[in-house]
Amino acid sequence: MAANLRQRVTAVNGLLAAVYGEDARLSVLLERLGASAEEIGHFREHAVAEACDRVVDAVSTCFQGLRTGSRDFLVLSRRLGLDGDVATLQEVGDELGVTRERVRQLEERARLKCRALRNRDAVEACLLEILALTRRRSLSRNPSAPDEGL
Repeated sequence: MAANLRQRVTAVNGLLAAVYGEDARLSVLLERLGASAEEIGHFREHAVAEACDRVVDAVSTCFQGLRTGSRDFLVLSRRLGLDGDVATLQEVGDELGVTRERVRQLEERARLKCRALRNRDAVEACLLEILALTRRRSLSRNPSAPDEGL
């Protein structure tokens, strides 16, 4: 189970790198959004699986409105291992009935589309929502704690 979650986090971090065009791990984004070290730790322990699912959902929702449908996202998803093991260009090509080179082109196109501002906005909105839930849960467990930094 832990290995599967690690694999999922690695895949989502790859998707985030595609969206941001740089190394953008979940923890780095949370820090940019104002999360404290304690909140990031709590997030890692209790909300990371939910965050992975919601980040993937946010970006895939953005892809659904594209003219080419979700084929680009399917290629990127398989190549990053979002739905299981990382697939090779050949494996994805066999599934789609296209060459490895065409899969590489589709993947590159998907990565470029990922960089759209709406994808960043969608990712940040879902992370802010999860962070807010994490903060509310933390406060409900310790109502006398000061809310400094929250």
